[in-house]
Amino acid sequence: MPQIRLIALLTMVLYVLYAWMEQDVAESMHGARMTVHGLMIPAALLLVLLMSFFDRLRQPMVFLLATAPVASTAANLWLNSHHQDFVYFLPELYFIIIWTFTISGLKLRLAILTASGSTLLILVVTLAGTIAPGIERLHLIWLMAAFSFGIVNAYILERAHKVMFINHKELALSASTDGLTGLWNRSRIEQLFNEECLRANRYGTPFSVILIDIDHFKQVNDTFGHTVGDTVLRQFAALLRNNVRQVDQVGRLGGEEFLIVLPETGQKQAHEAAEILRQRINRHEFDTVQSKTASFGVTQYRGDETLQRMLDRVDQALYAAKNKGRDRVEVL
Repeated sequence: MPQIRLIALLTMVLYVLYAWMEQDVAESMHGARMTVHGLMIPAALLLVLLMSFFDRLRQPMVFLLATAPVASTAANLWLNSHHQDFVYFLPELYFIIIWTFTISGLKLRLAILTASGSTLLILVVTLAGTIAPGIERLHLIWLMAAFSFGIVNAYILERAHKVMFINHKELALSASTDGLTGLWNRSRIEQLFNEECLRANRYGTPFSVILIDIDHFKQVNDTFGHTVGDTVLRQFAALLRNNVRQVDQVGRLGGEEFLIVLPETGQKQAHEAAEILRQRINRHEFDTVQSKTASFGVTQYRGDETLQRMLDRVDQALYAAKNKGRDRVEVL
């Protein structure tokens, strides 16, 4: 959208200047030229610019953006093709083709369709014999060159944009996930928590969090080594991810500590969810270490509190679970 707005504004200004300057070049139809190039085309571009600010007008804006080049081509042919000074105005046709492909903001398929419509219109007029052989016909070579190079350039640009978009998404995902487990990292889980706080405050819906710590995990590293410990962490993370709802957000805070954000979930439901997780962890057979247990702390958002305050409370619940023998769920 920013590209479309800028290009629409710049092209509008250029057409106004063009309408003023061609008065000294054209032999006839001065009033029609000023109407088309000084009023109609700039008005269409201004409309595109204004429509780009409203999501509900996005489709009509694209339609106008796609049809305007064809209309400009038709206007050029109507104004000039039957005059001897046609050669002076042919460069506008190249500009229209290149503009459509490279900077209009249209997607590749639509740009090809629009530019093809403009090119076909030019060929129909010229092949019909309305212009004499000579320099005008020579310009057709450059018109086809503009079309060909335009397609190649538009294809390369679109491919480049797709690659950049994918790379950007991958970088954003990499910055948000824990490298070992693939869960959200602490930074991302805090962001999701803050978003859930805003939603809860706005709509009055409850949400809860579950804090989980693998019991005696240090013994795994000390006894079997860090490679086995990493395997246990990955399997534990997969257990959590595969046994919560799709809307629940699971993250690793660090070490063997994990946090689950449960949207639209009260304390009672969160306690039940934690108990189900605890039982499934107990039944799971981990590589090398065979079995592991975990301690759980559960709390519900109480409105207008910070992440740290809620984390402190759920941490106290987890601490209570450890003090009471581990492998249990405590609610605070």
